[in-house]
Amino acid sequence: MITPQRQAMVHRIQTTMAVGYSAMGAWCVLAPASVITLSLTSTFARVDATTMLLMQCFGAQAVTTGLLLGTATMTAASFKAFGLAMLPYLGFNVWFGVGPGKGMFTPVLGLDFVGNIVFALGSAWCVRLLEEREKGQ
Repeated sequence: MITPQRQAMVHRIQTTMAVGYSAMGAWCVLAPASVITLSLTSTFARVDATTMLLMQCFGAQAVTTGLLLGTATMTAASFKAFGLAMLPYLGFNVWFGVGPGKGMFTPVLGLDFVGNIVFALGSAWCVRLLEEREKGQ
C-alpha cells in the first residue's frame, strides 16, 4: 500500500507537470507573436495571421493537456503512457537542437527540451510510486 507521503508526492509531481503544460500553452495562446519571435531564428520567424493562429492552436492543445493532467486520477498506466508520449517531443528537440534541423530554433528550444525531460522523468517517478501501490507493496 502506498504511504500518504508517496501519494502526496505523486500529487505534487502531477500538479507541477499540469501547471507547466498549462502555463506554456497559455503563453502560446495569449502571446503567440512573442513565442514565435523568441523561439524561431530570424530566418524562420514569421509573425502573421496564419502563424499566430497555428501557435494559438498549439497552445490550446497544451492547455487542454495541462487541464486534463491536473484533474485526472492518473494510474501507473496513465503515467507510463504520458511519459512515453514525451519521446516524439524529445526527438523533435534533438532533431532541431543538434540534428539536421539545427538553426531553425533559437537556444530557447533548450527550455522545451528541459521541460520534456522533466515530464518524462516525473512520469517515470510517478509510475514507480504507483506501481508499488498497485502491487500492494
